Amino acid sequence: MLALVWGITLQRLAASKAMALDTARTQQNNLSVIVSENLEQLLDGARTIAFASREWWEGSPQEVMDRLTAMRAANPAFLRISLYDAEATRIYSSSPVPDDPFLTTAVSDALQAGSGVNFKGLIVPAVSTLLEDAWHKPLLFPVGKSGSAPVGMLMVMLDLGYLLKVYQRIEFGTSGVIHILTRDAQEVLEWRPEGLVFNSKKRYFNIFAVQSAVMGSLTTDLFQDGRIYLSSFRRAERFSFLLVVSRSMQDILAPHLKARSHSLSTLGILTIIIAAGAYFIASGIGRHGKLFGALVVSNEKNRSLIVRLEDEKGRAFVLAAHDHLTGLPNRRTFNELATNHLANARQHRGHYVLMYLDLDRFKQVNDTLGHHVGDILLQTVAIRLRTSLRDSDIVARLGGDEFAILLTGLASIEDLPLIADKVIRQVSQPFESQDGQEIHVSPSIGIAVFPRDGQDFDSLCKNADAAMYESKRKGRSTYTYYDTALNSSSEQRFNLEQRLPKAIAEDELVLHFQPKVRLSDFRIVGFEALVRWQHPELGLVYPDDFIPLAEETGLIVELGEWVARSCCRQQAAWQAEGLGCVPMAINMSPLQLQREELPSRIESLLIEHGVTADMLAIEITETVLLKSLDTAVMVLRRLEAMGAQISLDDFGSGFSSLSYVRTLPIHIIKIDKQFIRDIRNSPHDAVLVASIISLAHNLGMQVIAEGVETLEQLIYLKTAGCDQAQGYYFSRPVPAASARELLSNGVLAPSGVNT
Repeated sequence: MLALVWGITLQRLAASKAMALDTARTQQNNLSVIVSENLEQLLDGARTIAFASREWWEGSPQEVMDRLTAMRAANPAFLRISLYDAEATRIYSSSPVPDDPFLTTAVSDALQAGSGVNFKGLIVPAVSTLLEDAWHKPLLFPVGKSGSAPVGMLMVMLDLGYLLKVYQRIEFGTSGVIHILTRDAQEVLEWRPEGLVFNSKKRYFNIFAVQSAVMGSLTTDLFQDGRIYLSSFRRAERFSFLLVVSRSMQDILAPHLKARSHSLSTLGILTIIIAAGAYFIASGIGRHGKLFGALVVSNEKNRSLIVRLEDEKGRAFVLAAHDHLTGLPNRRTFNELATNHLANARQHRGHYVLMYLDLDRFKQVNDTLGHHVGDILLQTVAIRLRTSLRDSDIVARLGGDEFAILLTGLASIEDLPLIADKVIRQVSQPFESQDGQEIHVSPSIGIAVFPRDGQDFDSLCKNADAAMYESKRKGRSTYTYYDTALNSSSEQRFNLEQRLPKAIAEDELVLHFQPKVRLSDFRIVGFEALVRWQHPELGLVYPDDFIPLAEETGLIVELGEWVARSCCRQQAAWQAEGLGCVPMAINMSPLQLQREELPSRIESLLIEHGVTADMLAIEITETVLLKSLDTAVMVLRRLEAMGAQISLDDFGSGFSSLSYVRTLPIHIIKIDKQFIRDIRNSPHDAVLVASIISLAHNLGMQVIAEGVETLEQLIYLKTAGCDQAQGYYFSRPVPAASARELLSNGVLAPSGVNT
């Protein structure tokens, strides 16, 4: 970070320096143009006087004399005007002051140099000293017709003090200097902020004289004093003057150097502080690294999460209209697009259809294979959806594994089944992960047609969502058209979800008990406790209607604790009556098994009600393997150490693995009822059941068969060596009072099918 900050700072300082030089060069170029134009205007005025003085030789001396006097008076920059004939004799002067001999010589030399040639232009006398004030500068202008020798010479005495007043208004720093040079680089004038400078000896600026450009700039040791100047120059072409505007680099870069010094000192102090802080922090981490290693790892994880959240937030602002993962429109953009389409739908032919799509078993993929695989899967699904539909259709990701599709301008509503089947077929194609594992997911789709199933977008969304959940309920990998009857079930589901916390808190729940029968003597050797909801308005609500809600909302932990407490209370009541109690099994959700305090909580309940741990059995499902297996094993081993039995429920219906069976502390395996249902008609099921029984016995486990409903099933299971059975053949789940009678009798002898 420091290297980056230093790099950016040095880059900005370099850019600032370049900008300061460019600004100074532009300012000096502009100033040279202004000074050049000002000087040319002044000399143009003098040339006009020279042009007017030709009439002296054309027969109007008095008139010319008056005009010259007036023109001199009109221009304050000219102190004196003198006119000379071809023999260098002064024939007119605006001042009675006699000429300096050097000036007379200069006029004579100029006339002789111009004799017999095409003579025109301006002559600056090369005189080193004048008797007049040094603030006066004589300028000589030949008088005559173009293309002929001059008939005379006009001398204009320039007031350098006038120029000083003009240049004093220029803001040009402390080192600024303006030079006016002749065509042969002879210094005519030097101006500095403190005033005009007169040198006793000539200074030549040959470096500027050799420049061929009309306007330019360069850096040089102008005065050969070790100071580098930036000089901008421009030629006054009409008079062959060279204007040089110079300023020392030190003066130009003074603000930049000051800012540079401040920036570097500040950054240096900051670097020292950060380096010192980093040193002490590193030293502290080195000394205490072993003691706080876990904390460091946790902090690194939190930091990475924070960075990830910040990145996500940044991308959300930049890509506010699209989903960052799939590139599809997000929920907000989809709502806007769909609303606009539906607003214009009545004015166009064709049908508009809203489809809600949810991926089946996507959560299992995410939990088992990781979110990176889930992300790639979502991206693949997005590509498949986009390629399965027309360009005019809108596909969006609403969040999670939910997608939305707006079909626009369908020619016929009869095309909907073909489109829905195509989408299901495309999405359901196998997906191969990075490690070569083949993954299968399928979509559940809900369909709402505009305007039949909703007059506005919100109604369509609500109804398409209800249809989608109906597809998941019917078995998934299918599509469902919206039906008005779905609203009532959705509303009921919502009401149950809202009231469930109150039901747990106010004991609206009840337990029913289904006996477990030992097949050797048909004695009741246990009960499975099954929770019911005695709803004040809907009557008895079964677990399939509210257990999924409890898992989704996280209330399954509170619900599980209520069941455990109620079982302990019932066991205590039967013990108090002197009944021979049998173990009572309760179902534990994967979320409960992730809580390390569960064993101590169960132990507290057992102590509170005076029940021993061997009167309690814990039933788990294979979905516990989708969560953290290490935590689940630790919790189950602590429960086993207390004396509780552990049963693996619904064995064979999920992600069964012999390695898991070997790892977990399992005492009983419960064969899922789907294998029992067709055990007499399906050879495969019969072989599987017999194999499971043999395997369990070899591992020292008991086997319970679930869902026994017929005598034929019972006979096969007893023959195969199954230990226990439960099902409607013996008894449905019954309330506590009926369970007490069953426990009093003790035996459920085989008879006809009990319905």
